[in-house]
Amino acid sequence: MRPYVKAAERKVYLKVEVPRPDVVSRVLGDAPDRHAQLYCGFRTAITLATDNGVFGFEIAGLDYDVIQFFVEGSLKILEGRDGWLFLDNDTNQSVEQFCGELLLGRLERRAWSDYLDSLHDLAAEYHCAYAVLIAPAKEMVMSDYYPHLKGPTTPVEQVEKLARPDHKVVHPTERMRRSSEQMFRVCDTHWTHKGALCGLMAVLEVLGLDIASIETLFEKDNFKERLRGGDLGNKMFPRRSAREWMPSGISYRQWVRYDNHLPNMGRVLVTHKKNALVAAKCLIFGSSSSYTMLDYVARVFTDVIFVHSAGNIDATVVAKESPDFLIAQTNGRFVVRPPVVGYQLADEIAEKWSGLSEDSRVEVIGNQAHWLKSGLSESGARYHSLLLASSVPSNS
Repeated sequence: MRPYVKAAERKVYLKVEVPRPDVVSRVLGDAPDRHAQLYCGFRTAITLATDNGVFGFEIAGLDYDVIQFFVEGSLKILEGRDGWLFLDNDTNQSVEQFCGELLLGRLERRAWSDYLDSLHDLAAEYHCAYAVLIAPAKEMVMSDYYPHLKGPTTPVEQVEKLARPDHKVVHPTERMRRSSEQMFRVCDTHWTHKGALCGLMAVLEVLGLDIASIETLFEKDNFKERLRGGDLGNKMFPRRSAREWMPSGISYRQWVRYDNHLPNMGRVLVTHKKNALVAAKCLIFGSSSSYTMLDYVARVFTDVIFVHSAGNIDATVVAKESPDFLIAQTNGRFVVRPPVVGYQLADEIAEKWSGLSEDSRVEVIGNQAHWLKSGLSESGARYHSLLLASSVPSNS
């Protein structure tokens, strides 16, 4: 009897050579030491060329297929026209939002109104210009490539409708549609660098900055064409990639002065560029789309503090930073979960720390050595103390 895996007309035999004392003791009820069937297990790495196959046994020259398997990742991706990939089956129900089957109810609309009113009042209290940037969902901009028809209205359009002009809500869908540049990545949910710049410019206009000088700042940026996968393409089987124009020689990382290195929510980045275009501090409460935007915004403002919070606002951070400019950034598909102004960054960091594995904790703390060696700014020290407070074991 020989176990095998068959996939894409390829048959791979699995060598039975791994000791399984647990099988001998539990299944056969015998002592595993020196048992004749001790080496009854197998472990083999197989490179697959398709997202399905079968496992079985060959007995006396005949194949007996026992289990059929599938790579689940490929079932959560929508493929549109010309190979464009879109998100499917996500927790935010992106397809249902686009088709108008999932809308904001009365409570969600009320929560959005409260959020926008509270943010308006907070910005007025600390005398900072502000804007709310909703990064458009890929399907809203690339709808010609999307395999579903748009419904009469969507949740993000409901937010736009309830927002007043003084709420400073920016959802640059039409601006991105009109652009001659590629706004989104073929194999990813996120916008390209050109898309991020388009969104940022829409926000900077609302903030009242000199757009002509900012355009001049970026017009000499160099781009190179590269083959890239993405959060969608990497879930396909086999993996999918596409050629994209990527910036060359420009990265916000060169101006980072602190990074707590937490994954996603709760991450804090601080940048400083002495000769930036605008001598001012910009505080961003953003999402994953903000990282691409940082390559630009770090060159506009002398100081940038980015908090990964999906647009949720911690008023105590605003009070301590006293920024000149405040940007709340979330993604279009997130609007079904209204953000809040009562967010607590310290609690987020503590919760994120508690969920990390021991290896991840060691890595995060190890990454802090660089910032401690180079010297922490006032802002850097503030956010480092939040991380340290989470990493100290409780005496209770």
